[in-house]
Amino acid sequence: MSRVPLTVQSNLRVYDRVGPLYDAVIGPVSRRARDRAVASLRLAPDETLLLVGVGSGLDLPHLPRGVRGLGVDLSDGMLQRARARKEQLGMPNFELREMDAQDLALPDASFDAVYLPLIVTVAPDGPRVLAEAARVAKPGARLVVVDKFWPEERPRSAPVRLASRFLGALATHVDRRFSEIHAGAPHLEVVGDEHLALGGFFRLVTLRKPGS
Repeated sequence: MSRVPLTVQSNLRVYDRVGPLYDAVIGPVSRRARDRAVASLRLAPDETLLLVGVGSGLDLPHLPRGVRGLGVDLSDGMLQRARARKEQLGMPNFELREMDAQDLALPDASFDAVYLPLIVTVAPDGPRVLAEAARVAKPGARLVVVDKFWPEERPRSAPVRLASRFLGALATHVDRRFSEIHAGAPHLEVVGDEHLALGGFFRLVTLRKPGS
């Protein structure tokens, strides 16, 4: 833990402790979004998936049966819950590892699809998370981001910025714009942008990495 930046450590302390509450609150309200996101991945049977920010594994029941791939998260508390869920579901071809989304210990061009649920506004450096996801995606890969984004056209007031600074140190930022996240990997083509809830605050963005 000592090698993890302080901004990440405070985040980890929260997520390590709130697993049961997170599942109870976030699970039911995010079910539709997770269904939509997994459908947008359009995974073929022979393709591999990277799930960045697997958390407690709420997405695992929505993945195709027999899916091959890897889920990563930095919170050991969340990963323990994800491992239990994985065993219950019977997913022998899907691995779980502790890993920083901002510095993925994975080779370039390794995955056919990358799914980033509620992670680019949680990590201190959201653009870097997207850049790392793009790096490990194969040419032509699909990347799906589900998260809360501040509307591009709406100013961020001082109270909003202050609240986001406080919440960001604990759990998540609430004032990040998708354009700011996309700046981390501007070569990714936006091929879909769906408003899911709260007047477009929650969005499902589908991207494609150039190449065959």
